[in-house]
Amino acid sequence: MAGGLDFTRVSAGHFHACGETTNKRAHCWGWNLEGAIGDGTKTMRLSPVPVAGGLLFSQVSAGSSHTCGRTPAAVAYCWGWNGYGKLGDGTFSDQLTPSPVAGSD
Repeated sequence: MAGGLDFTRVSAGHFHACGETTNKRAHCWGWNLEGAIGDGTKTMRLSPVPVAGGLLFSQVSAGSSHTCGRTPAAVAYCWGWNGYGKLGDGTFSDQLTPSPVAGSD
């Protein structure tokens, strides 16, 4: 248990980390300049904060400056830095909250 949260899995990226809790909520912490934490801000977080949007996740994976997750319904979402279009939403715009991957719903 970390900070009152029970994590089933944790993924460490380059400058941040994220994990899924036992209630399938995603929480992230660390460097957040491009929004990789997914809480709607660009504020660095020293402890886990919930990813915005109230989505349930069966898996999250922290990348270099972005994060992606899959819901129990197999819909993919990504957030953070969108250089090279790596969020898969059809744009090059950074996303501060989960954005659905095109064609995943």
